[in-house]
Amino acid sequence: MKRKKKKKVKDTKFLEGRIHEGNFLGAVIDNANNQIRVYSNDMLQKRIQRDSYRIGKSFDKLCNDELSQMGELFSKATYLISNGFFRANQKEDEMKVTCSKLLMNASSTIQASVELLRTGYTLQPCMLLRSVIETISTIAYFLMESDAHQVYLDDKLDVNKTIKYGKQLIPNLGYLQGVLSNHFVHISSLHSDLHGITKHTEITQPLKINLNMIKVCIWCLFVTSEVTFYDYFDDHIYWTKISDYEYKFEQSDEEKKWMREFIKEEE
Repeated sequence: MKRKKKKKVKDTKFLEGRIHEGNFLGAVIDNANNQIRVYSNDMLQKRIQRDSYRIGKSFDKLCNDELSQMGELFSKATYLISNGFFRANQKEDEMKVTCSKLLMNASSTIQASVELLRTGYTLQPCMLLRSVIETISTIAYFLMESDAHQVYLDDKLDVNKTIKYGKQLIPNLGYLQGVLSNHFVHISSLHSDLHGITKHTEITQPLKINLNMIKVCIWCLFVTSEVTFYDYFDDHIYWTKISDYEYKFEQSDEEKKWMREFIKEEE
């Protein structure tokens, strides 16, 4: 009679995330729901080091096309900002150097909002995006008022008063600021809803809203970068220079069609 071969135990992360004596925090016996809920004292580490990776991979799979579209426009904006920074330094244009730094930080903020959404957060990304609108409005203020940059350098800027310049620069920027402020930054009914942090399995409404908000903010970043560094580049999509201090925003029918497709706007 032949001996049965022992099955090889495959390498596994079976113990990963388990509660043990070293990380046990407490337990709650829930008789009503016939549950025992056990808590560890390393939940934050697990969320960051274990769960975020898994959730992020599910986002990459589900939203690959969306991410590619956003990435292309994001890269174009980054190109304008980076080259604008170096040219402004060469020309010793202090105001535009400041603009380029502000825009670089705004692009990092957008990137952070994508990463938050990617790892399962649906309420927090738009909180970050609100600061992007402030940045754009501040730059619009610089472009429209001759003493604005000095006011900023003197640390006397009232950012709440700059939105009127942002609205003159980009149509509907005020509406976008209102949505981000009233529904996400300031406490609203959204803040009392449960926002589960789980793997991305389908394009839910919260996910779609966040994706569109991020896309619109990337577009605003590009539009602002183009006018800020207008004189540094020969090709322009949205702006026409009228005088030394005056530019006209124009969006062609082709660009409007692209925008509808970009944010998947339903006609």
